[in-house]
Amino acid sequence: MIVLQKVMFKHAVRIIIALNLVLLSSVSHAEEATKRLIQQLEKLQSIEAHFVQYVVDKAGTSVQESRGVLKAKRPGLFYWHTEPPLEQVIVSDGQNVIVYDPDLEQATVQPVTEQLSNTPALLFSGDVKKLGESFLVHHKHWDNTVDQYVLMPRGADSLFESLRLRFDQGILVEMRLTDSLGQKSTIGFNDAKVNSGLTDKQFEFVIPEGTDVIREIMQ
Repeated sequence: MIVLQKVMFKHAVRIIIALNLVLLSSVSHAEEATKRLIQQLEKLQSIEAHFVQYVVDKAGTSVQESRGVLKAKRPGLFYWHTEPPLEQVIVSDGQNVIVYDPDLEQATVQPVTEQLSNTPALLFSGDVKKLGESFLVHHKHWDNTVDQYVLMPRGADSLFESLRLRFDQGILVEMRLTDSLGQKSTIGFNDAKVNSGLTDKQFEFVIPEGTDVIREIMQ
């Protein structure tokens, strides 16, 4: 009986050691992936591209398809214009985010908070040095040109459950996002131009006269 207990104890110790090694390996890979993604994003000081977005629900049923234009520039400048019939403009000047809905003749203005700065959109215009504090990152590389990163939020109050970024030769070509309801959005980027000399003026947005403006105050 004593011999059996010793054998079981040694076996349990081996399992614990093995699990610890796996955990340490996973942490090491995650840290390396985070550093790699930060380096990739820091090279991307500005980007402009056309996009096509497909949204499906938890059952895989298509619920939305839209097209538009993305522009982003560090630090803090962002422009997202979805074309009609679902037209919407989202603009950030680094201090405030404006969401303008032409059909509703309504605009919402809110300060850029820490939560907003961690959204996928502002990931390409904000400071990414502390990316690892907000996300656990996994990385895959193949075909010598394609890099894929999967970001898992560390905080329970995140606006999404997972985010996948795919780069081809250093250029962003796809973003996939899964929200807390299981809804999945796939955004493909075309004709992307990186570090093409975007000016701050290209991110200025004047809310049209007659628009109902809702201003949210940071608590």
